[in-house]
Amino acid sequence: MEPIKRVPLVHQVEERIKDLIKEEKLQPGTKLPTEKELCTNLNVSRGTVREAFRFLQAKGIVELKTGKGAFVAEKKAEKPSPAINWLVANETDLRNVFELRYAIEPIAAKMTAEKIDEEGIICLKNIHKEFCDAAAKNDANNLALMDEKFHSEIIKRCGNNLMIDVMERLNMGLKDFRNNTFSIKQNVKDTIGPHEKILKAIITKDSAKAEREMKKHIVLMETNLTLNIVTLEDE
Repeated sequence: MEPIKRVPLVHQVEERIKDLIKEEKLQPGTKLPTEKELCTNLNVSRGTVREAFRFLQAKGIVELKTGKGAFVAEKKAEKPSPAINWLVANETDLRNVFELRYAIEPIAAKMTAEKIDEEGIICLKNIHKEFCDAAAKNDANNLALMDEKFHSEIIKRCGNNLMIDVMERLNMGLKDFRNNTFSIKQNVKDTIGPHEKILKAIITKDSAKAEREMKKHIVLMETNLTLNIVTLEDE
């Protein structure tokens, strides 16, 4: 395998590993090269390799075994869920929405961290608690509602009326997305942690971190959209 020179590295590493499995005709259960070997062969960091393995595991291509490494996964014939079918059908529109959210929400989080008062902090804490409670109950409808409230409250507290208006319009188009995405358990897990980090940054008035964590959160949501869709396409 030749060293990787271009970005995005994670996706290129994914493709190299998939190519290796296909070209070598590796059977389910076959052990894949170690992280160290892939780092050397592809000239990337261990973190990049781990992330690529995580994505491949989410797609059902690779199985990760603690203390043993990565293996070619067993093939599973699973019927795609209605949620994933909906995500595939609406992929283009959703990507446009994510681009707009990436442009607006990080700066809104930064502004909110600078301006928020105690009332706003209590409100965000309560919303996040309700989100976590809904996650424990696997309540997709309430998860969708609390996610909308969390992001809307951050926009509201930033004090920019134009941003608030744009977010209200976006939320109308995101209702079905939220209802479908939170019926997928991994998406729920990948939302709780980022929300906690964003909330903590806002509470401590660390505006730079609030902006940074919101960017990471939106990127992860879009990545999960890709994973959900690619998983279906690869079946």
